[in-house]
Amino acid sequence: MSQAKDFINGEGDAWFNRNFEAVTKGGNNTRKILVDWCTPFKKSISTILEVGAGSGYPLAYMSEKLDAKSEGIEPSKQAVELWNKNKIQIKGGGNTNLRVGTANYLPYENKKFDLLVFSFCLYLVDREDLFQSISEADRVLKNNGLLAIIDFDPLKPFKNEYSHKENIFSFKNNYSNIFLASGHYSLMYKHSFSHHDKIFDTDVNERVSLSLLFKEEETIYK
Repeated sequence: MSQAKDFINGEGDAWFNRNFEAVTKGGNNTRKILVDWCTPFKKSISTILEVGAGSGYPLAYMSEKLDAKSEGIEPSKQAVELWNKNKIQIKGGGNTNLRVGTANYLPYENKKFDLLVFSFCLYLVDREDLFQSISEADRVLKNNGLLAIIDFDPLKPFKNEYSHKENIFSFKNNYSNIFLASGHYSLMYKHSFSHHDKIFDTDVNERVSLSLLFKEEETIYK
């Protein structure tokens, strides 16, 4: 069974329950930074997609601050059901829809979104699904769109065992580099911090980053 199926079939719910208090606090520090970065481009951001949307609260925060409609993909059925039950009471909730799914299949048309956020989920994507997930993100993001990645930020790629369930692994990598190596994206901003705190972590195994990339327009040079 692939890790995507593991998360759809229960581990997504287990993650949501373990992190319930943290993920239902609303706009956290990374989203506040991301909103600050995106605010100068607010007029060109009308649609947002978050992959790994969790509780929906951080996505609703971005939706409200950037005055945009948003969609979220999340493997936890419980998270999606709870969001659909409560969203009308939350700022930005009326413009924020969640559905169950994973990064390797995004059920949206080509070039639909102005901003796409990978929210701390790429490290759990199977290697066999990684490039499909990257391709899906590129497919649904508009040219001149913005791509945000929140994930571990090691010096080099490595694999280790997922601490919460057997036969699941985490794949820590600087995922921004894969998009940048294509030549179709440019790095706008990067903020490094600790998995456990807001400050920079000297332990590279616990270092996390928020990166914002710009998807370049297709150009013919003469």
